[in-house]
Amino acid sequence: MTKHQVLLWAPAADQGYFSYLLQSVATRLLDLPGVARLQFNLADEAVAAAADKRISGYDTLFDAMCSFVAADDATVSEALAVLSDGAERIAVYRVEEEEPLPNKLHWTAPGERTPGFSQLALLHCPSSMAYEEWLSYWKQTHTEIAIATQSTFRYVQNRVLSGLNSAGGAYSAIVEECFPAEAMTSAEVFYAAPGKPDLCQRHMQEMMESCTKFIDFSEIEVLPTSEYCFY
Repeated sequence: MTKHQVLLWAPAADQGYFSYLLQSVATRLLDLPGVARLQFNLADEAVAAAADKRISGYDTLFDAMCSFVAADDATVSEALAVLSDGAERIAVYRVEEEEPLPNKLHWTAPGERTPGFSQLALLHCPSSMAYEEWLSYWKQTHTEIAIATQSTFRYVQNRVLSGLNSAGGAYSAIVEECFPAEAMTSAEVFYAAPGKPDLCQRHMQEMMESCTKFIDFSEIEVLPTSEYCFY
C-alpha cells in the first residue's frame, strides 16, 4: 500500500468544483476496491479569512489536494483518471507518511469537514543543505519545536519519494498542520498563546528561527485549506 498526494488546479475559481470533488469524485474513488484513507483538502470559502497565509512562488497556487492510499499501480492509475476528470491539471506525488501528532481533539464522521483549518506547506530541500542533513533536522529537531510553539491539533509529515508527472514543483515534502479556526486571524491563537502577547512573540521567534535553519522561504508554498477525511 502506497500513499499518493495529488495537487489539483480547478478549471474555474468557484465553489462548484469543490462540491464536485466531495460528491462525485469522492464517490467514484471510494468505489475503487484498492483505494483507502481518502482525504481532500480544499482552498474553499471556509478558509477565506486565512488568505494572508497563502505563499507561492508561482503565478497561481493549486486549489485542492487529494490524498489516498492505493493497493497497487493499477489502482493508482484508475484513481488518477478519476481525479483528472474535471481538473485543469494535476500534479502527483508518491509519499512516505509519518504523523507525529494525530487528531484526537476534533475527529469527525467520514466526509465531514474537520473543524478549524489545515495548512499545507510544500517544502524543498535548500541547495545549501545535504538532503540527509535537511531530513534529520526536519524530523528530529523541528517537529518538536513546531508542535510546542503552535496550536496544531494534527501534524502530518509526507516525505516525497517521487513525482509521477512534471505538472508541479519538485518538492521534498508536503506538510499538513491542522489549527483551530481562530488561528486564521489571531497570531496569539496560532502560536498557542491566547491572551499572552509576550509568549506569542517567544513562540513566533522560536518557530521562525527553526524554520530558517532548513527552509528557503523563496521556495516554500503554503495554502490554508478545509480538510475532509473519508476514513
